[in-house]
Amino acid sequence: MRISDSIRLSFNALTSKRLRTSLTILGILIGPAIVVGLTGLTLGFSAVLTHQLFSSLSPTDIFVNPGTNVITSYTVQQISHLPGVKSVVPYYLISGTIQTPSGPEPTEILSIDTQEASLAFPGLTLQTGTYPPLTSTYGTVVGYYIAHPQYPGQPTYSSGQTITVVMNTPDGKMSKTFLVMGNFNEFSSAFADIDRALIVQDIIGQQYYGDKYSGLIVQADSVSDVNKVVTEIQNEFGRSVSVTSVEQFINLINNSLSAVSSLLFIAGASSFIVAFVGILSTMFTTVVERTREIGVLRAIGYTRRGIMVIFIGEAVLMGLLGGIAGVGAGVGMGYLLTSLSAGGSGGNAAGPRGAGIISSTHITPVFEPTFMLEVVLITVIFSLLAGIIPAYRASRIEPAVALRYEV
Repeated sequence: MRISDSIRLSFNALTSKRLRTSLTILGILIGPAIVVGLTGLTLGFSAVLTHQLFSSLSPTDIFVNPGTNVITSYTVQQISHLPGVKSVVPYYLISGTIQTPSGPEPTEILSIDTQEASLAFPGLTLQTGTYPPLTSTYGTVVGYYIAHPQYPGQPTYSSGQTITVVMNTPDGKMSKTFLVMGNFNEFSSAFADIDRALIVQDIIGQQYYGDKYSGLIVQADSVSDVNKVVTEIQNEFGRSVSVTSVEQFINLINNSLSAVSSLLFIAGASSFIVAFVGILSTMFTTVVERTREIGVLRAIGYTRRGIMVIFIGEAVLMGLLGGIAGVGAGVGMGYLLTSLSAGGSGGNAAGPRGAGIISSTHITPVFEPTFMLEVVLITVIFSLLAGIIPAYRASRIEPAVALRYEV
């Protein structure tokens, strides 16, 4: 008996029962489709987050936020003298609401030295207008979605217009009117939701908070110095401050998405168990229906091993076809889900202050060929295991009994 003969007999057996074979393959492909589709979507999401972090922030940025103590000018001075530190940019982040004809709209006022901010945020660029002068107490540059509202009925603000904001300050709610001097291009960041914020000079924050800052942006001399500077700040201040670098942001995102991916894989793996049971049931039914055929094959010289190879071959072929079809379906599902999500307003991932990292950004799923091959291989192995017991049972049928068997 040649292997090619066994494969041919296995293939002919599958094509003779096309409906049953198709339904079994359909049950098999669900597992690979779920695993490949959702994993590709997760990898694509991770790639977009990483790209946006590196494109919007400088890789040398280090963010220092208050821990057990407030951040003051003394903190700024101490960090400035640490080796490897290029600059320290303090900022104030003030919550507030924009007073519009349709009602108040929540916003944040980022009070910062705009010259330093442009270095810390290389992806933050002006669409129109200019930054207010360093000593300006009334000029502002508005975020993209303040100048270009996402929803109908909201007012637009462009250069030359005024915008009134009620700010939450230590002295209570304070109303202030700013002159819009420009607006930014769309900017997604883990630092703050700049697209829905007002950027003003740091002199305005000083009026309300003095030298008690919301946080610091520390720039290291080079990317290689980042971890060293982070360690130095932690050693110097301990738990009185919270320190996060762009690299740590990315590691946190990747770790979180890896955990999600693992959960999705486990959920998809349950479908493999269902497929295993489906193949087992199909193969047992096939053995019963082909008992006389088994007797004929044994009578013309097929060995017990040859009978096992035929039935195991059927299971493996179904697993291979189901695995390949499942991978293809998973790729299609990944692109379908991203196209459906593109119709929405985009996802929001939380940064250190709940800021949106992704804003109406299309996610392209990422499919790794090696992973897809592994999924097909796992599907074939499950099918092989499911076919062993029915195949063994078929090989133990005696020829004389099989030839007398009536279905």
